Amino acid sequence: MTEERESRYGERDLLGRLGKALVGQLFILFKTAANYPVGHTALDAPVANFLKVVREISIRNEEVAVKVKGGNFYLGDLRLKADSASYQAGKFLMEEMARHQVGGITFSPAVTSEELSRFVHIFRDEAVLGSSDSYAAILELMQQRVILHVEVEARFEEAETVQVDKERRIDRLRSGKLSAKLLFKKAFAALDEALDLAGAGQTMRLRGPKRVVQHLIDLLPDNESTLLGMVAASNQEPRAGAGIQQHSVNVCVLCLVMGRRLGMSKFHLCELGMAALLHDIGKADVPGSVLEKRGGLSAQEQQALEAHPVYGVKKMMKFKGLDVMSSRIITGVFEHHLLADFSGYPRFRYNRLSLFGRIISIADCYDEVTSRQPDGGTTYQPDKALRFMLSRGGKAFDQGLLKLFINCVGVHSIGSVLLLDSKELAVVVKNDPARPDNPRIRIIADSLGREVDSEIEELTPPGAPRSIVSVVDPSPFRIDIGRYFV
Repeated sequence: MTEERESRYGERDLLGRLGKALVGQLFILFKTAANYPVGHTALDAPVANFLKVVREISIRNEEVAVKVKGGNFYLGDLRLKADSASYQAGKFLMEEMARHQVGGITFSPAVTSEELSRFVHIFRDEAVLGSSDSYAAILELMQQRVILHVEVEARFEEAETVQVDKERRIDRLRSGKLSAKLLFKKAFAALDEALDLAGAGQTMRLRGPKRVVQHLIDLLPDNESTLLGMVAASNQEPRAGAGIQQHSVNVCVLCLVMGRRLGMSKFHLCELGMAALLHDIGKADVPGSVLEKRGGLSAQEQQALEAHPVYGVKKMMKFKGLDVMSSRIITGVFEHHLLADFSGYPRFRYNRLSLFGRIISIADCYDEVTSRQPDGGTTYQPDKALRFMLSRGGKAFDQGLLKLFINCVGVHSIGSVLLLDSKELAVVVKNDPARPDNPRIRIIADSLGREVDSEIEELTPPGAPRSIVSVVDPSPFRIDIGRYFV
């Protein structure tokens, strides 16, 4: 026991030294970037030294995250004790992060030297230095410069209470939208890595996907409509290849919205989100010719496709860090094509479906039938998709959960384009659970078909009642509904 304790304390001391080295190397990197442009050879050594520390921390299965809490630096949850040798570097970095409202920076083990160089130069960019909300400006530039393996968290002090004016609220709303868009990209990157490793039969880590899910959970309270709108917008474009990444992220968002409405704790939301994000991981073992085939499958091809939940379980067993939480995630992965009446697949004798399996089954079907097919096949508009699913309630889907799902996405789903009796076109941008028949809309075209840019309003405001003629496919009108959410 004594040797184990000494080993543990020795490891913490080593991580403490590595944490200080990380802060020191980041300080050098920021200082060098202030004097030399992206790509200059003067950055080569500081970048290489920083990446070396990142690798040293990563191989110990620790998250490479520099955070500021209560005037102290932390490496993940480990407080870094200040000393005279690291004082100057720590003071500079803490002031730099505070100036840009950044509370934490996380570096993925997959971060490249090019990404790192582009990232540190963002802090000196005129768009950031001249912005009233430099945190939002940093997120926007990270998105533009495709920096997927670095994450920044907003600075937050619990004791801090601030009166925020209208312009500031708009900046924060914009910041949330930018975070959502960047998170979708990070989710794709995490799934790409997981699918590549799964396809190669290598050990995978839960940490990357888990972090994405945790950030989505944090965004949900203030940005639920934005996230649902991004799901709807993504389904207007044909998906490349088998579309596994986009579909999996969409299903994850839909499941998290349902879980939150069910009152799940953050811990259980994280489990549900992980199961949803990885529900199709088994498709890494299904031939691409089957996944991308348009039209009917042969009996042999259908059998190969229906095996992917079982393949998914086998893949999940290879994830590093398997624990009791993983067993619940695995159950959701296995059950997502089993229906409420125990039909579907895999075809095993089954007596009871888990809550996760029943939730993912609903989100999986909805996203699948509302996504645009590359071969021009049938795509349901959201209202028809919900009617189709309702017709199968109790047999294919849990009746109670299906009603909850409709309440979440709305009778008139967020992202739907409506033709009104006034001959105007409107897009649904928000739903009120208390009044599902009266969504919040933005008029996007007047009665003459001219594009307009309106404020958010009720569908039937007092004194000016309007009714919906139909839900329309936005594609023929060349409407990019994504612009109303990002």
